[in-house]
Amino acid sequence: MQAAEQAQDVTDHHRAIAGARILVVDDNHPVRYVVRRYLQRCNAVIVEAENGAQAVDLVRAGAFDLVLMDVDMPVMDGLEACRILRADPNVDRLPIIFLTGRDDEERHMEALNSGGDDFMSKPFTAPILLARISNMVTRHRAEREVRRLLHMLQQYVPVPVREQTRKASTVEEVTATILFSDLRGFTATSLVQEPARVFQAISDVLAQQTDCVLKHGGYVDKFSGDGMLAVFEGQECSLAACRAAADIVAWARQYEGISFWNPPPIGLGIHHGDFLRGDLGGEKQREYTVIGGTVNIAARLCGAAHALEVIVSETVANLVISEFSCGEPRLANLKGLREQAKIFPLILTA
Repeated sequence: MQAAEQAQDVTDHHRAIAGARILVVDDNHPVRYVVRRYLQRCNAVIVEAENGAQAVDLVRAGAFDLVLMDVDMPVMDGLEACRILRADPNVDRLPIIFLTGRDDEERHMEALNSGGDDFMSKPFTAPILLARISNMVTRHRAEREVRRLLHMLQQYVPVPVREQTRKASTVEEVTATILFSDLRGFTATSLVQEPARVFQAISDVLAQQTDCVLKHGGYVDKFSGDGMLAVFEGQECSLAACRAAADIVAWARQYEGISFWNPPPIGLGIHHGDFLRGDLGGEKQREYTVIGGTVNIAARLCGAAHALEVIVSETVANLVISEFSCGEPRLANLKGLREQAKIFPLILTA
């Protein structure tokens, strides 16, 4: 039974190491040869280096799953190479296992203090080597997958939503600037174009708008069909929203990637004021979003905008006067308001 369990362990280690790209760093060719033979039996991809300087260059030039590195080497030893790699944010999470010919506590502490994840004393046996490597490779792959998933989550979940999970209250009063955008004539276009092409076009347009919003410190609260609702907070939030809107229009004017929208007919509306932000819905379906008069007015201003036009409220026009000018105001009937409102077209450079 014990032999069967050991055989299973070996199989598991081989499976974990298979396909892993491993850098073996040692100035002793026979050591590299032995390690290479062990790992190639597991179908690992092996790259070799003779000193720490070569190792640093190789790691920075290509992706690895693990580095197996000797401590004492000419040109640059393993400890210095490890410290350099740990200071590089692009590769600082890469697992590093040290090989050392000195089996003493001081040497082991030096290896760990330099940033090493583990160490092994020479000579080593194949089962121990493979077990250490497979554990490190498995952990590295899992951590990399978690980082990938977190990155994807950040694309779907705005910062305020993530922060809200740490708070007790589900509703907060906010004073900020709201930017709305959508595409003029979207419904007519969707009736005559292939759905897949329309969907991809909307995705491209919304992606670019999102980049502009994030660049200027805002966040996208939601997409709604061809439209976008973005929120800007902070001392100069109205300026930030107008800068983002100007970038969006500048991009749309020169973009030629959509044959039936050339340029994409984006209209935008911006208003500043108070509103509520919190959870809406029940246990089966919830949405963390913004609601209130300020949000509604921004949406109405967007509806009054022509293609490639940014319409702002009088409040915003006064807040951004240091950087933006507005054209002659015009009167518009905004849904929900009893009287006609003055709306101000933002003057944008061509």
